[in-house]
Amino acid sequence: MSFFDQVADWIRENPGKTVGALAGGLIGILIFTIGWWKAVIVIVCIIIGFLIGKSRDDNVSIIDEIIGIFRRNRD
Repeated sequence: MSFFDQVADWIRENPGKTVGALAGGLIGILIFTIGWWKAVIVIVCIIIGFLIGKSRDDNVSIIDEIIGIFRRNRD
C-alpha cells in the first residue's frame, strides 16, 4: 500500500479531523498574511456566502436561514 493510499484511507475514516485541520491551516495562513481583522472579514464573507448558497440549495429564505441560526431549540 502506497503512502498516498494510506493518506486517502485516513481522510475517508476521519473527515471531520481533515476538514478541521484544513480550516485551521487556512485561517492561520490568512491571519499571518493579511492580519487578524482582515482574516475575520474574509471568514465572515465565507460564512455569508455559505448561508446564501445553502438557502438556494434548500429553497429557504435567507432571512429564515439566519433566524434559524440564532433561534434556540425549544423542545
